[in-house]
Amino acid sequence: MKNELWVISRVSQNPDIMGAQVISHIQDSIRLTVPDLPVKYFVIGKTWDWENEEPYTFIKELKQIETELKSGTRLFPEAERSMDSRRVLNKTWQWELTITPVEKIDVPNPERHTILLTAEGKVQARFDCNRGGGNYEISSGKLSFGPLLSTRMACPPDSLDSQFMKDLQRVTSFFLQDGNLYLELPFDSGTMKFRPAP
Repeated sequence: MKNELWVISRVSQNPDIMGAQVISHIQDSIRLTVPDLPVKYFVIGKTWDWENEEPYTFIKELKQIETELKSGTRLFPEAERSMDSRRVLNKTWQWELTITPVEKIDVPNPERHTILLTAEGKVQARFDCNRGGGNYEISSGKLSFGPLLSTRMACPPDSLDSQFMKDLQRVTSFFLQDGNLYLELPFDSGTMKFRPAP
């Protein structure tokens, strides 16, 4: 194993979506700087019966190669953090709007509803007239916040401070598009859009 580069992928299906009974092709990619070594591919989650021509090794679970993995060096987590995850960190993002299946919430003052994710796993937030923060976890496309705390100033009656804090704690994933940050709420219940602070 010390003379190979192992690539491990997982194939899965959203249990809430019915899969069509047709042959489909899926593709994903990530750009890494890695040693020039022969590559061995492992795929977890195969559910079909036919043989593949591609040089893949299909396994049922990661435990099957866990012992070998412990003797190697993991390259992906660091590379992963250097991509989209790194572009999210250490900058202030201003909440512009949230789109849900039933409504669109426009934020009249995005500069008063902000988040800043530090490289140490802390989030600094502004909830309109209050400030606060907490912890977060980020990985490839995934983002979640722990319990958030804030000061307790009385904001105007029409303030979105409580909604902002509540929705942040429901976030499950993120993506970047056209320089903006989008945070996804669970079960397709909404998407929060953030712009970078000037």
